[in-house]
Amino acid sequence: MAETVAENETIVEPEPEPQVEPEVVDEGVADVRPDRGSLTITDHALRRIAGQVALGVPGVAPTSPRVDWQRLGLRARVSLEVSLVWPASAAVVTREVQEAVGRELVRQAAQELDAVSVAVRDVERPPRAAPAPRVR
Repeated sequence: MAETVAENETIVEPEPEPQVEPEVVDEGVADVRPDRGSLTITDHALRRIAGQVALGVPGVAPTSPRVDWQRLGLRARVSLEVSLVWPASAAVVTREVQEAVGRELVRQAAQELDAVSVAVRDVERPPRAAPAPRVR
């Protein structure tokens, strides 16, 4: 603080507030700076995110995947059971589900994962197209 004294009078001038440069946060990643307050995302919400991400992977059947979630402090493990649409490759689809779920949980919820396990529960036939109308 700066003080100025003039004839038995003290004037106290406040110090200017320090200029804080805004922190550049990687676009597409949740901002988790501690000065921004707190954010709590429930395990239920994280399971829903994982399930919706899995449904978005080509080759995953449109039935709801089963998601099991284990929190380990700030980290977590997620296990998914999905059904595939024939003739999708189980190896390719499960790898894509692992990558997508891991990437999106970090991006959407800043949730670090120790493991993403994916099991294939079933293989379904693709939906049949409606039969062409018969001309009489």
